Amino acid sequence: NTEDYDRAWKRRISGAKATVQCCLPVQFAAGAMQNMSNTEDYDRAICVKGSAGGVLFPLFGDAEQEWPRGLRIVLYVVGLFWCFMGVSIIADVFMSAIEKVTSKKVRLWDKKKQRFYTFEVWNATVANLTLMALGSSAPEILLNVIDIFAKEFFLEGLGPSTIVGSAAFNLLMIIAVCIVSLPNGQVRYIKDMTVYMCTASWSIFAYIWLIIILLVSSPHVVEIWEGVLTFLFFPLLALTAFACDKGWVGGGSTHRERGPIHVHEDMTNDELAEVYAELRKTHGTHLTNDQAARILLAMDYKPRSRAHYRIEATRSMFGGKRLNITNQISRTLTSMVGKRRVVPVDDVIPPDCTFECTSAKLAVLEGSGHAVIKVVRKGNLNFSAAVHFVTEPGTAEEHNDFEPRDEWLEFVAGEVEKEVRIVIVDDDANEPDEQFYVRLKEARAEGGRTAVVSQTAGNVVVTIIDDDDAGVISFGCEGDALSIKQQPDDFKATIPVQRRNGACSEVKVSYYMEGDSAVPDRDFESSKGVLVFADQQVEQSIEVGIRGKTRDDGMNRFRIILTDPEGGAALDESRDGGSTKNILTVTISPDLETKENLDRIRSSLAKRWEKSKLGHANWASQFKEAIFVNGGVDDDDDQSSGPSIADYITHYITLPWKLLFALVPPTDFCGGWLCFFCALLAIGFVTMIINDIASLLGCVMCIPDDITAITFVALGTSLPDTFASRVAARSEPYADSSVGNVTGSNSVNVFLGLGLPWMIAAVAWSSGGSGNAKWQAKYQFDADLGWLGEAGFREQAFVVKAGSLAFSVTVFTVCAVVCLGMLAIRRHVCGGELGGPRHLAYISAGFGTCLWFIYVALSCWKSMQESGGGGCAK
Repeated sequence: NTEDYDRAWKRRISGAKATVQCCLPVQFAAGAMQNMSNTEDYDRAICVKGSAGGVLFPLFGDAEQEWPRGLRIVLYVVGLFWCFMGVSIIADVFMSAIEKVTSKKVRLWDKKKQRFYTFEVWNATVANLTLMALGSSAPEILLNVIDIFAKEFFLEGLGPSTIVGSAAFNLLMIIAVCIVSLPNGQVRYIKDMTVYMCTASWSIFAYIWLIIILLVSSPHVVEIWEGVLTFLFFPLLALTAFACDKGWVGGGSTHRERGPIHVHEDMTNDELAEVYAELRKTHGTHLTNDQAARILLAMDYKPRSRAHYRIEATRSMFGGKRLNITNQISRTLTSMVGKRRVVPVDDVIPPDCTFECTSAKLAVLEGSGHAVIKVVRKGNLNFSAAVHFVTEPGTAEEHNDFEPRDEWLEFVAGEVEKEVRIVIVDDDANEPDEQFYVRLKEARAEGGRTAVVSQTAGNVVVTIIDDDDAGVISFGCEGDALSIKQQPDDFKATIPVQRRNGACSEVKVSYYMEGDSAVPDRDFESSKGVLVFADQQVEQSIEVGIRGKTRDDGMNRFRIILTDPEGGAALDESRDGGSTKNILTVTISPDLETKENLDRIRSSLAKRWEKSKLGHANWASQFKEAIFVNGGVDDDDDQSSGPSIADYITHYITLPWKLLFALVPPTDFCGGWLCFFCALLAIGFVTMIINDIASLLGCVMCIPDDITAITFVALGTSLPDTFASRVAARSEPYADSSVGNVTGSNSVNVFLGLGLPWMIAAVAWSSGGSGNAKWQAKYQFDADLGWLGEAGFREQAFVVKAGSLAFSVTVFTVCAVVCLGMLAIRRHVCGGELGGPRHLAYISAGFGTCLWFIYVALSCWKSMQESGGGGCAK
């Protein structure tokens, strides 16, 4: 076969020499002919005997080049896909390190709430666009960086086309898979459209920018300013996405509240209690503690990162230890689809309307003639309803002190309030204050609607005041002490204050608070003020804010003091403090039931965190997970079945890679950074092997490098992302993790994967003088570089021949715009980017697949045209 390659190469050189002789001046022709003769050393195909080969392959040198072509194709295909498995495994070790780094948290003091809070150091959007994007695209990015250095700053091989081919597969094929991965009728939409629009715009601009620098600003050459600017777009992308996430650009985002917003293993009991309370607030106060705990455990209250889904996909493919993400979340998501809240088990259906009294207590003078009770209706008012009320005697007797009533109070549609008038009997007897009760017993509604009586405001205590005295004021508690049960979140405690033995005219009383073992503004909100009792009003209240806690701090006490009554009223001299002041000692007692419940939640979460932990604490656990299928079975493992046959097969095929990469330091060392850099080096090593084998495969199959890049290499490096995005689409309630990450990753691939090595190469060529023989042979007389100067006198520069690369980028850019337009239409028609009616999902996925095949077909056509029909001896 090498004779065929050599003959093809000689034909190319002969054609080039003929061009030089006919087109160049005589004084330049001799040097040009010599340069053309030297290209044999530079351009001989990698799979041809006598070539320089790759960085590591062929392993057996020229002897391997003489092996039968069919045997070499089989060996290179098998080796290539085995290396794809290896790079997926080490890339997921890398992702574990990134997850460890980006999950770092710090504890800061909140001056307002007087407590420490745990804050995440990394913004989630910035983490996704920087380290997470680097982790998922590390093979493609490192392929370009390594290739530039390995080829002595010449752009040769697979690098740029792999970036574009991977981007095309990610946007067109992965999104197509995600669209059809949901059950029929389910929809996932992008929640944070501001960030998505930002990353989508950047992803289109990135490839338009490539077209500009390849064809417009400096055709076929990347200058220093272009390389530097391309690389600087990377931090600019992160900054603009961060600004969108913070709401500084494009309006508010949905997840910028200060403080903890989800459960994590570093949070304190106070923070866990805060999330627990927020859960009850979001899903309804009717939730029992057990229901709230079950929902919290099912949700884990936090969207999974890209690292979780990527690692779960890879471990499922290669017999690794499962994270069980889908099992943990799917039951909860079933009830979340299409709704804004989780529907708890035994969900209580709220009534259509509720009846209640406006005041719990009422005082009337005996001579006033009647007591007026106001009854209000709340809820749906579009139908008629009625409530049954009765009077019941207390110390006041029926007929002697008041006239009893037992009636239905009718409310027509739209009516909100009615009055109940109870006749008060005025007599001449001298008697103490007396009481009777008005109770709302039951309610009814028309047309099958439901109406109920409020459980907390359905009764009124009516006190009949015998004389015209202004009354005696005191706390409405029995005794001089009040115990309040601690709650996990901040709450308001109502302290009753009442006046007895008279309710004539308006009176006032001052109050203030002082701490004891309870510290103001840490344990309670200290306040002072004046209570005003209106004429005939017998009860007032003081609102005290109590700080939420779950830890058992013991009994904390503070005091509330009444003083300085006005308007003729007096303080109860029998109470603590006597007639000059009334003192109420308030004790905040720990809520042991809530504390025990939260302890149970933390224990359950800790077990889950340990099972789903991405990294390891030591080498022993790493090697155990590497050696055993599915990482070994734990005693408390909840997997319903053991490893499958496929798990055993893929595990033993990839066992050498797993054992090799188990040598990488665990993620718990140095906060994950040591694992980060060691895994990055390992990825670089495997990427060098992939680069060599893919180039050899393309060469022996007579396929140009750029076709190999957009097919074999792009698919091999993108398959784990495909499975990860599919799991994310099915598991997450929104499409951000599966769609939004694709657009961000495609931008990062260009700005970092091409910007960094092209910047380095541009600088290297501008400072490397003009004596590079290979550059002179390849480009000094290249007709496409005429703008660099007259042939024979050109200054060296970093050459990036546009050719098929620019054409491929242009086709992809058009396909990307069409694909994003399709997603916008789906959001309008189906209510979301993913899922929807089955026939529409298949049509959308088929359309995306067709776009990808169009991209591949046109790119291959152009590449074959550029290479003259093959890549054997290019």
